[in-house]
Amino acid sequence: MKVIVTGATGYVGGEVVRQAIADERITHVFALTRKPLPEDLAKNSKLTVIEHKDFSTYPPELLAQLAGAEACIWTLGGRAYQFPDVETARKVSVDYTLAAAKAFIDVLAPQLPEPQKFRFLFCSGRWAEMDEKKNMRMLADTRRIKGQVEKGLCDLADANKDKLEIWAVRPGAIMRKYAGLMNLLTANTTGFIGLDHLAKAMLTIIVNGHKDRIIETEELLKI
Repeated sequence: MKVIVTGATGYVGGEVVRQAIADERITHVFALTRKPLPEDLAKNSKLTVIEHKDFSTYPPELLAQLAGAEACIWTLGGRAYQFPDVETARKVSVDYTLAAAKAFIDVLAPQLPEPQKFRFLFCSGRWAEMDEKKNMRMLADTRRIKGQVEKGLCDLADANKDKLEIWAVRPGAIMRKYAGLMNLLTANTTGFIGLDHLAKAMLTIIVNGHKDRIIETEELLKI
């Protein structure tokens, strides 16, 4: 499978790229990124690095470079408080993600042999909330924004049932494999997941699919 990965210079996306390169089920990786990747990755023959500055738009020449892609793992974004303001967080997390999904539906999905659908996996977050009116005391902006993305993707998939299938994973605290005794004691418990486990689980979902669109940490730990 040929897979697009966004957020490839980030914490989760970087691990997804590394795991994808090592995964025999993945035949090629397109890293769609604003910044160059580390040299050890960029030189890998299984990887094509495509630098793209404006994730709100997907011109024909960019989509031509992604020809043959069958799926996308979207890890671009973050928590609302990591951005200058909520509107910027919403633009990056919601607008960019849905703009990409729409472009892939219009251009990449029709290139696949029937009845294959384009697959889109969004790295969301624990406690994401699709109900924008729900009263939330903790991480309200982040949870609403992640929920908006999930709902938007579900709506797109429902409107394009012959072209798109989507999943959203909701990891809790994400821990590096070798990050000290505390991580070893708490990893793979409720709300915690190892970075390498998360990346491998996302790749398995994008290759094999999953019965549920929304996949919580507890289910990710079983994959």
